[in-house]
Amino acid sequence: MNLVSVITLIFVICAFLYSRKKLKKYQKIYNINGLDGVYYYFLNKNFKKTGLNNFIDKKKNLLGIKISKIAKNRILNGPYKDTKILNLGGWSSIDYSAKYLGTYENSVQKKIIYLSKKFKLKNFVDLGAAEGFHIISLLKKNYFQNGYAFEIQKESRALLKKNAIINNVIKKLKIFGEANFLTIKNNLKKLELKKTLFLIDIEGNEYHLLNKDFCNYFKDSFFIIEDHDFNIKNKSIITNFKKNIYNKFNISFILDSSKDPYSFKLLQNFTDDEKYLMMSEGRPKSMRWIVLKPKKN
Repeated sequence: MNLVSVITLIFVICAFLYSRKKLKKYQKIYNINGLDGVYYYFLNKNFKKTGLNNFIDKKKNLLGIKISKIAKNRILNGPYKDTKILNLGGWSSIDYSAKYLGTYENSVQKKIIYLSKKFKLKNFVDLGAAEGFHIISLLKKNYFQNGYAFEIQKESRALLKKNAIINNVIKKLKIFGEANFLTIKNNLKKLELKKTLFLIDIEGNEYHLLNKDFCNYFKDSFFIIEDHDFNIKNKSIITNFKKNIYNKFNISFILDSSKDPYSFKLLQNFTDDEKYLMMSEGRPKSMRWIVLKPKKN
């Protein structure tokens, strides 16, 4: 195939893509040119794990980079304000904006702090801690005396440690690898479980972790669990999970809430579409979190 044929083929592909309604809609809003369209089209079809599955994600990625520069690696608002969080490969850059603006899981932030104060909790255990957005901030703000982070990814554990050091909380924090019943039980042996809150974000594995033995052992602790029931195909697993937690805990729920992008002065010069994209956390559906409290409380 000669050069003219190659160029012709590229233009034909671009023309085809631009004829698609979705591409026309995104082109104006997200400034996507023809070659980008081809590139991300094939990424979406063949390499979905890249995280840039569609044009909205590309725009969020660009906005996230802008906000991270404005924030200078610090959370700008909310209960976690002034916590410095480096990201060298921890969370995806499509979540930069929400985390640095402080709106990320803001209902969860508030519930953690509420439980900490009401029940005078001392220990915070973060399963799926990633770069440490929650646990580093909570230790820095002295909502908890001690932190215990479980993170399966080696790179994320290294980043978590760096974030603990730059926020001067490394002496309060212990970092572990994979979270399962035995690793959690063995590493938390000396903990006062009545004064402990678990935050669990493990992409559906919560339905396997909280079995009968786990719930019985940690029945005196508090939990906030991000619910990934949509990742569980076997309905009997969900039924058993519900039976286990309802037997040992009082149950309530946190629902995701709306965020107001117009409350941020620094976003005044961004378009309406950009403002709302920066509030997005990239959820596959409306999320909820399961709150477990010991029955005697």
